[in-house]
Amino acid sequence: MSDYKNLPTWKRGMSFAHTVYAAVEAAGAKGTEAGTRLRKAAVSVPSLVGEAFLELSGTDVTEALSLAEKKLAEVANLLTSEPALLQIPDADRESLLADLTALRAELAQLRADRSGETAH
Repeated sequence: MSDYKNLPTWKRGMSFAHTVYAAVEAAGAKGTEAGTRLRKAAVSVPSLVGEAFLELSGTDVTEALSLAEKKLAEVANLLTSEPALLQIPDADRESLLADLTALRAELAQLRADRSGETAH
């Protein structure tokens, strides 16, 4: 069993989730369906990274990391298209999207390292 909490990608994912939670709260979208979906998708990312490094092997690891990437895509979609989240200031949204892009690249590299693929 690996200590996933020492993984930089898990740490970045946790930081990202905290930032998303703060942005949703600051925008007054905490009680909205969009705010709830955004928070759940964001917190799923580090959870799935941790899951991938607990006791999974082979395709299970790849599947968990691929699902984490899909959750990031959901976050991006919600941030850019959900009317209830438009109260998030543009600067905060752009910062979240930049963090998301960096995290997506880390996840792709992690998945490639674990599966022997080449990241793109």
